[in-house]
Amino acid sequence: MNTIEYSLKIDSESKLINITGITSSPVTIDFSGDVDFTRLVTALTKLMDSRSLLSPKEDNDKGEDNTTQLILATIDSIVEEYNNTVKSMEEPDEEEQIDIEFENEEDLSDNDDLPF
Repeated sequence: MNTIEYSLKIDSESKLINITGITSSPVTIDFSGDVDFTRLVTALTKLMDSRSLLSPKEDNDKGEDNTTQLILATIDSIVEEYNNTVKSMEEPDEEEQIDIEFENEEDLSDNDDLPF
């Protein structure tokens, strides 16, 4: 399982957050009004098949005000849930690991009881 670093830059004048590294083109989140995370979730859904984990770069922008801090915290939680989902895809299901044993298993090779 590989890890992809993503970059997060805030343009306060345009009220945009640009996330690069997840897809070939930046994922842009506009926070001038209602904040919509659909583009980010769509990009993560497409990336999920690669089973790559995401890690923020150390030089990512930090929010200067409460609004951008809340948006960045939401992005962090979305990425964290994405990573948890990818990790769970790597773990085999418990159901697949269970060997079924039957009690009182009869010898099915005896065909004398069959009506044909």
